[in-house]
Amino acid sequence: MSAPAPIRLSPAECTCFRVRGAARRVTQIYSRHMAPTGLKISQFSLLGFVAARGPITIGRLSELLATDRTTLTRNLRPLLANGVIERAEAGDKRRHELVATLAGRALFKRALPLWAAAEQEVRAAMGAKLTADLHGALDRSMEKLTAL
Repeated sequence: MSAPAPIRLSPAECTCFRVRGAARRVTQIYSRHMAPTGLKISQFSLLGFVAARGPITIGRLSELLATDRTTLTRNLRPLLANGVIERAEAGDKRRHELVATLAGRALFKRALPLWAAAEQEVRAAMGAKLTADLHGALDRSMEKLTAL
């Protein structure tokens, strides 16, 4: 019995290529809406997580966002520099936690309706069924891929 022939795929059929392309388009929509705040959608998400769950360590935030610490640290840099998030000692001088400042909480509050408008635009463009199917597929994909 011979081994099955390898599947021949073109780069355009690449799962990563397709996911990243869709993510770029969705990001463009959110970026357009978020522009008045100066926040990128990734920064909005970080600020929201820190505001809701802070004080929080970088390690815990990294786990929640399913991102590596290096990327997270790079994305946090402008938020720290702009004073919307700050580091606070956690009792152990070697460990720091992140907290949203008053300015950060105000910025998040101002950005929230802009984010909601972007979310509504994306959902309207895709329709309720595709949105639900996509969310379900992404959730199941994360479960499967996290197990690898």
